[in-house]
Order: sequence, then structure tokens, then C-alpha cells
Amino acid sequence: MRVHRYTQWDGSQKILFPTSEDLIKQLSDSFLEEEGARRALRDLVRRGFTSEDGLRSVKGMRDLLREADEKRKELLGKYSPDSFKLSPDEAQALSEKLSSLAEKLEAYHEKMRNFLERLSGRYASDMDELARRMQNAQERYQQLKQRLEEQIGKRRAQRPHELTGEGHQGLMEMLERLNKLLEDDNFLNNLPKMLDAAVEDLDNLLENLDSLTQDQLGQLSEALSQMERLEELLNQFPFHGAQRMGMGEAGQLLGQLRRLEQFLRWGQRGMGDISDLDLEEIRKLLGDEAYEHLKYLKGMEEMLEEEGYLARTSEGLKLTPKGMRKIGDKALREIFQMLNKSRWGDHTTSLRGLQGDRLEQTKRYEFGDPLNVNISETLMNAVQRGNPGVPIHIAPEDFSVHRQEFSTDSETVLLIDVSYSMLMNDALHAGKKVALALHRLIETKYPQDVLHLVAFRSNAKIIRAEDLPSIVAITYFMEHGTDIKEALRFSRALLGSQKAPNRQIILITDGEPTAASLDRGGRLHSGWGSVLLHERIVQETLKEVRRCTKSGITINTFMLGADYYRRGFVDQLSRLNTGRVFYTTPDQIGNYIVVDYIANKRKRIGRT
Repeated sequence: MRVHRYTQWDGSQKILFPTSEDLIKQLSDSFLEEEGARRALRDLVRRGFTSEDGLRSVKGMRDLLREADEKRKELLGKYSPDSFKLSPDEAQALSEKLSSLAEKLEAYHEKMRNFLERLSGRYASDMDELARRMQNAQERYQQLKQRLEEQIGKRRAQRPHELTGEGHQGLMEMLERLNKLLEDDNFLNNLPKMLDAAVEDLDNLLENLDSLTQDQLGQLSEALSQMERLEELLNQFPFHGAQRMGMGEAGQLLGQLRRLEQFLRWGQRGMGDISDLDLEEIRKLLGDEAYEHLKYLKGMEEMLEEEGYLARTSEGLKLTPKGMRKIGDKALREIFQMLNKSRWGDHTTSLRGLQGDRLEQTKRYEFGDPLNVNISETLMNAVQRGNPGVPIHIAPEDFSVHRQEFSTDSETVLLIDVSYSMLMNDALHAGKKVALALHRLIETKYPQDVLHLVAFRSNAKIIRAEDLPSIVAITYFMEHGTDIKEALRFSRALLGSQKAPNRQIILITDGEPTAASLDRGGRLHSGWGSVLLHERIVQETLKEVRRCTKSGITINTFMLGADYYRRGFVDQLSRLNTGRVFYTTPDQIGNYIVVDYIANKRKRIGRT
């Protein structure tokens, strides 16, 4: 029995990140939604994703920002806002220490004054300087004493917590050291001797006079200043916990909270270029797992380039033919997966065989070629590439296949309406996906067929499969109408140049014609509001339908929507042509078109 063990992330486990193939599959829909490669990647960076099999995943920046926000809330909820406040007992203890220190310092200064009087005869000229030094020391102490008393009063906690903070302990220790120094009988008793010894060197004497205030009181002053600065900065954050932080801990915590705030503000500004983010900084803030996920996100674009799915051009980052094939494969697979779940029981999705005569000429295998392998030549290629002998190791580049001569069995024009209304009801994205799926189906299963992809609105133009992501709808108010007549005329001209026995137009649209090009020049547009004009546009379009019918071209129409007015036009179209009309929705259109194409292929094959 297989046992799966789940443990908390500790940095030693290897994360299963999505492969480049997982990545291009995930991006396929975004590429078709007019976003472009760069924007599609940026969107994926924001949200992250999981592979189709559910085994591999990467967190997006939204996930990492959510972790940062949770970390911030955790810290704010852990520590007390009164970390540098004093409990009543602490305030009382400090006050007592301060009073004791004041008494002892006064005794110290008294001894110093007596000593100076003894020196007045020997160093009369220097007495002013000595007196000034003593006065400065006294004033400095008085200032510090007053400041400390103010701090004790100000820092009394609003709630009488029985807490012990590192800042309070530090102050107590420094006051204790001062008291012990002044309580030391040897220090006070030997002070005259120490000063007598220093008399020989006046600089030494002055140094001794300053040492107490400069060193001990200086440390106390610096500790107070540090606590004041930390408290002022930490007051910017709404702490609401119970744990008291120490002074050293507070400094680190402040830096961490500041960096978390900066990261969160970056997210609030719209998440710019992630290349600006410091990987090591994210590791410090959120840990090793977040570091690995951000590293993957930063490398996605480069990974797709290395695998040949994307390429940099003068126009920016673009899908390569390999990338388009992969997206087409995914679109086709999605359609067949939907079929397996539907009630279309008569449509088998396993396709076998290719029409065409095998030739004796061979070629190296390329992706998409029929697998009519020439065994002997393949083995010879493997031997020539490697060392002679057995076993023979065959690599993908060793395969040789027979060339095939195909005759054109059918020719299809896929007409996609790219007017603004198609964009508004999500039909344009569905049309692009169907075009890619049908293109891939013919490329891999029916290479003897010909497929033309044509986009139209007020005019029509041929598009390549690799151009599909960049096809956009007209988004400005006056778009000159939807000219189905011109689209059909353009398609008929394309089909007339080939000699295929079966020719068809697949029309994907969500509305009736609102414009028509006249045979003798000029143009009609129903945007002018005339009912009679609209009827004339419909009749002009039906003229082209009759021409297609006369030329033996079948028109299969896929109408996205089924309101009364549009039914009138397509019903007339179906009466004039042998094709069929399907009323469907964007999410089902792929099923209809691909299944209908395969079904018609089988009918034609059965007749031969």
C-alpha cells in the first residue's frame, strides 16, 4: 500500500512548479482575449495557477501579498502598544533609584568642591576652568534628571500591567551602576588621593571630572533617546497584542513592518514590474517558499522563450508557430472533452487514417507529419549519428517518413464576425478558439484539406492562425456596419481559385447585416435609421448568397443568439442555400463546428 506523508514546509522540500507546457496551456485563453503575450503573462503573475492535472502549482502575487498582509496582522496582534510604558511598580522603582542617585551625586560634587578649594592656591589661574567644568557637569545631570522624571511620568501605562520590559531593565541597570559607583566607599574615600595624583597633569584632572557625566550619564541619556525614538516610530503601527517587546527586538520589528508596508503599497499601486522586487528581501519577509514562488514567476517569460513558445520581435513579445500549435491543440482537446460529457453519442472522436498516396521519397520527420515511418532509413540515421553496434538507440531526429501526395478533398472558409457586438457577448473569444481548433484539426488530421481564416466587419481580410490573438473588435461608436455580403463575396472569390470537390463557408456571427457594398460601387448602411433601407441591405446580401449557391458553395451559419429579427434573415439564407443554420451559444459553438466538420468528412469518405 502506498503511503503519502504530508509535512509542513521547512525549506527542504522541492516544490513541483508547472512546466512550460502547463504554462502555455494556462495562457491560451488570455492570448485569445486581445490581451497580448505580455499582458497575459502579467495577469498570470497576479493570480498564479495550478496545472490541469492538479499536481503542480505556483502562487501568484495576490497570494504573496495576502501572506504579507497576514504576517503584518500577526505581528500587530502579537505585541503590546505599551511595550515601552512603565507599570506603577516600575515607575516607583525608577523614581526611588533616581532620588538615591541624586543624593549620592550631591555628595560627590561636595567632595569635588572641597578639593577644588584646596587647589585654589596652586592653580588659581585654572580655577575658573575647573569651576566651569563642575558647573557643566551639575547642569547636565540636572537636565538628565528632569528628563528622566518626565519620562517616568509620561511612560506610565494606562493599564497596570505586571510586565517587565527590556527598556525598563536597561534603565534600572544603568541607574544601579551609578548608585553602586557612588556607594563605593573606596571610590569616595580615595577620591582625594586620586585627584592628588592627577594634579600633576591638569588634563588628567579635567578628564576625571568629566568621566562620570560623559560615560555613565551619557549611556543613560542615549538609552532614553533610543526608547523615545523607537516608541515614536512604533506608534505609527496599531499594535494590539499582549507580549512586550525589547529594545533590540523593537528595532528589528520596525524594519520588518516597514518593508511589509512597502510591499503591500506596491500591490495597492497595481503590482508593477516584478523584476523590481528583491528576491532576498521577500525571503526575509515571507520565507523560503515565497522566495521560490517569486523566483518562478520572474522566470516564466524566459522559460517560454527558451522552449520556443514566445519570441521577442520589433512589435514586442509574440507567440511563435509552436506556441500557436499548442494553443490549437488545447482548444481541440477541450472541444472533444466537452463532447465526452454531452449527449452526442453518435460522434466518435477517435480519428484514423489520412487520405493520400504514399510516395517513395522520404524526408526527416517534422512535427505534424503523418507517421508513415521508413524503418530502414530511420535505423541507418541512428547508426550514422551514434556508434555502430547493438543495441541501436533511436532519437527523435533520426526518424524518416515517406512523403505523401495529397489531393485537395475540401476547401473551407471560416468567416468570423469581429464587430463590436461580438466582443460584448464574449463571442469573439469563442470564434478565435474555434478557428484555432479547426485549423489544428485540419493540419494534423486532414492535411489534404484547405482552410482559409477570414475576419470581417465592414470589410473582410485573410488572417493567419498566428495572427488570431491580435484580431480585435471595433470598439468605437460608428463602425460602418456589419457587411456580410462583402464577407461572402470575398469568400467566394477565395474558393473559386481552387478545384476542391467540396467547398463550404462557415459563417460565425451574432447578428444580421447592417451594411452592404453595392455591385456598381457605393455602400448602404442601416445606421441611418430607415426600415426600407435595412430591407434593401438584407436583399443585397441575399444576392450574394444566391451567387454562392450557384457556384456550389455551401454556407453553414452559426448564429450566436436567436431573437425574432435575426431569425428572419438566416431563415431566408437557409432557403436559398443547401447549408444549415445552427442557433448556439459561445460556449457550445466549438462542439457544433468541429463535430459537423468531422461528420461531413466521414460522409464524403463513405461515398468514395
